[in-house]
Amino acid sequence: MRATIKGKMAAVAALSAAVLALSACGGGNEAAGSGSPTSGEVNLIAYSGVWQDQYTAAVIEPFKAKYPDIKINYASKRSSAEMLSALQGQKNNPATDVAIMDNSVSTTGNKQGLFEKVDADGVPNLANVPEKFQDKEGYGPVAMLDAVGLVYDTATFPEAPDSWEVLWDPAYAGKINVNAPPSLLGLSLTAITSKMEGEDYTQGIDKAVARLKEMAPGVQTFAPNPDEYQNVITGQTVLGLGQNARGQFYSDQSNKKMGVTFPKEGTVYQINTINLVKDAPHSAAAKTFVDYALSAEAQTAFAKALFYAPSVTNAELPADVKDRVVPTDGSLNIVPLDVDFLSSARDKWTDTWKRQIITK
Repeated sequence: MRATIKGKMAAVAALSAAVLALSACGGGNEAAGSGSPTSGEVNLIAYSGVWQDQYTAAVIEPFKAKYPDIKINYASKRSSAEMLSALQGQKNNPATDVAIMDNSVSTTGNKQGLFEKVDADGVPNLANVPEKFQDKEGYGPVAMLDAVGLVYDTATFPEAPDSWEVLWDPAYAGKINVNAPPSLLGLSLTAITSKMEGEDYTQGIDKAVARLKEMAPGVQTFAPNPDEYQNVITGQTVLGLGQNARGQFYSDQSNKKMGVTFPKEGTVYQINTINLVKDAPHSAAAKTFVDYALSAEAQTAFAKALFYAPSVTNAELPADVKDRVVPTDGSLNIVPLDVDFLSSARDKWTDTWKRQIITK
């Protein structure tokens, strides 16, 4: 009898040890909610509209073909500010794994503890992102780059306008759309105007505000609907703020009815980062997706689809695409945006626009 009991106890002990060993190998990760790197799901929050359509076709569908056991759930938002608001609401119980958003907004998320740091152990393709496109604190790196441009009606302007001053030209009053803050376009125009007026926007924007107030009566809308590109294409306006990537795409879609250009006074980069949400429910699969998003394959495909410049050094673009994405080699006149400053000034600048610039 004693021998039988001892035998049973030994068997139970062996089984318990096996269970503990299995937990150490991977069961513990499942319990913690990190999941498997090659199965499960990834909840992604990113831009809506044409960005979603092109990113899905160029990146998400090929990812799913490569990792058929990972499901991608895409939550779309019109702006990075909307994404941040959604993530703030989930902070104590995250439902999102990965967020792609403007770096001026993701910087705020980093400070608020919404995102995890990223390293090459979990995301090997991070090694192909140059230091200038990596976060200095180790948070989400740059995923793609664009720049703010001037979109224009090519019938009205057979030659592209070469200066932001055209927005103040009375000849086009009532035919201009300007995206007001908190849109990055409006924030960028504030910084650009500040430079044009010879002031440092980090110290004050009084001169920029005064100049933008002069422009305001000629603006048809500060909230273009359906968007800044379609307003020009349909003839509702002839000038507006836009982004190069979408401007290039819609120029093709409209048979060159609309053009996009970078004025001589300079422009501002629009930079999207890819971020791992802190305490994400599917962090292992999320890292697999982030790694793929930073691959040369994905970066090249999205550049071809929507003219965003890759952030990795090993992406090779065809000449006709390379000529249309924003250059990142220093050849473009860039007004530097201090993203740490901008993340703290965004609400103040938005309020200033509402109270002093938007007069109708």
